[in-house]
Amino acid sequence: MLFVESRTADLSVERDLRTPVLEALRRRGFDPLIRSARLHFFEQAAAGPEHARELERALEERAAAEGEEPYVRGDVFCFEDFVHYLIFGDGFGGGAGLRAGIVYDAETVAPSERLEAFCRSVAEAYEEAARASAGAGGGSEAAQHIEWQAREGQTHGAFVQGRAEESSDAAPRPPAVTPERARGVEILEDAAARGFLQRLGEAHDDGRATEFVAGGRGPEQESLVARLAGAGLVRREVQVSCRKDGHSLFRLPSTEALSIVTASNAVCSVCGSAVADERAEELVTPTPLASSLLKDGAWLVNSLRSILASLGVPEGQTSSLPTDAEGEAQLIAHVSGEPFRFVLRDGDFTGAHARRAIDGEAEAQATHTVVVAAGKVHEEARARLREHARRRARSGSETEIVFVEGLDTAAEELRPLVERVAQDALARELYELDADAGFDVGYALAARFRLAQHRREGALQDLAASAAGALAGSLREF
Repeated sequence: MLFVESRTADLSVERDLRTPVLEALRRRGFDPLIRSARLHFFEQAAAGPEHARELERALEERAAAEGEEPYVRGDVFCFEDFVHYLIFGDGFGGGAGLRAGIVYDAETVAPSERLEAFCRSVAEAYEEAARASAGAGGGSEAAQHIEWQAREGQTHGAFVQGRAEESSDAAPRPPAVTPERARGVEILEDAAARGFLQRLGEAHDDGRATEFVAGGRGPEQESLVARLAGAGLVRREVQVSCRKDGHSLFRLPSTEALSIVTASNAVCSVCGSAVADERAEELVTPTPLASSLLKDGAWLVNSLRSILASLGVPEGQTSSLPTDAEGEAQLIAHVSGEPFRFVLRDGDFTGAHARRAIDGEAEAQATHTVVVAAGKVHEEARARLREHARRRARSGSETEIVFVEGLDTAAEELRPLVERVAQDALARELYELDADAGFDVGYALAARFRLAQHRREGALQDLAASAAGALAGSLREF
């Protein structure tokens, strides 16, 4: 997934300063791609590099004299794992204004710091070009007052509100994602494991935990209990009860602990019988970890966060909204400037759930609503949300509705959506350069990152194959 981050400055760069600014940036290690391609054409046309700049200047002067669009609207600067861009403008409004940005993916190191450094270089390049144009000692005052600020609209209000609620002293902070918690979430993605834990919890609440465990004994349940115990979601216990009146005497963590107690010749405080003669039954008890993950669909929120992270959405770009009274959890994600609202349901998603989702839409203010249900999404729910989206579209407010059933295919279903939103954001940000380049700059950069990702994946596969071959060779020597 690609990310776009930019800074703006309320500055109109004169037409005759734009090429000098790009030239000053080139001397600072930022090679302008569009201008380099143009100069290569001019060198070919003029039969040598010495006259290329004369052709460039002639076209710049013609564009100014004819009142055409500026000859230079901006440029892009490509590096190994990120791309900077610079777009000149005439001040705030209508997408204009001096704008510096960075396009990067999840592999890029410290993108915000790189953008800050690029903004400083742009300010220095502008000062140098302005001073050269006005003569020694002149033209630098305006450049010294360049004030960069974050681009409006790159952080949505609902996302900011959600983050503020998460970080407030009154709001409970989400538990840290420990390896044990991550393993528990992975196990709970299995519907059979969730169902067993829910029924087990109900049995404990009703005082029939012993009958529940005894009634379901079999190889499949034993295997499931072993998996849940290994993930820290249940613990095995031994309950010792008085044979005379049946009341519970105590619980022990294992049969080994029971052997120690019986060897001590302990007796029942009620009937005086030896503990070894009392009734001992195995129990399976949900742990606090299981309770916290099952409560309000917390496991589903954790799982979705992990899926989004695997798609390139940083955890810092997601925030949870308070769970409603019916147990539906909600998550807001900020994807390339677009607010996503995820409505999560641990079970079937019905028409009643759809009505509540519509009622809560005003607070989220999202342009993309994604329903993620661990069970089925009922047709009535689909119809209600789609009709709501059509009504909003008729009023001029577009809303996309996406339904995801189960988590097995959630990553595959969400990946095209996230990538499309990122591609659209890139096109909106860079479309002003398309005329200068002669092609869709946003699409070209997205394709460039895809090719780089494929090369990285191919290199990893080659490395794995090489390591496997070396291991096989070493084994043959024995």
